[in-house]
Amino acid sequence: MPRARKESEETFESLYRTLEDRARLLEQGNLGLEESLAIYEEGATLVDRLRTILGEAELRIQKVQRRFDEDETELREIEARYDPGE
Repeated sequence: MPRARKESEETFESLYRTLEDRARLLEQGNLGLEESLAIYEEGATLVDRLRTILGEAELRIQKVQRRFDEDETELREIEARYDPGE
């Protein structure tokens, strides 16, 4: 079951869209230096947040994989002890 998100917490997808929007603004090349720097800094902050979200997702996947591996090992041990002739 997915965890409930706080309303103020942004999703990976929305942060990524925002980053893409900022990159498009910079690529247009019609901004002043200060505005460009501010948008660039904002983009760097977005990248940091995105990396954090991805890191947390990777840890969750690893946790699930470990549980799966443990369950599989346990099933193999049970299977090895099972004697259908009994």
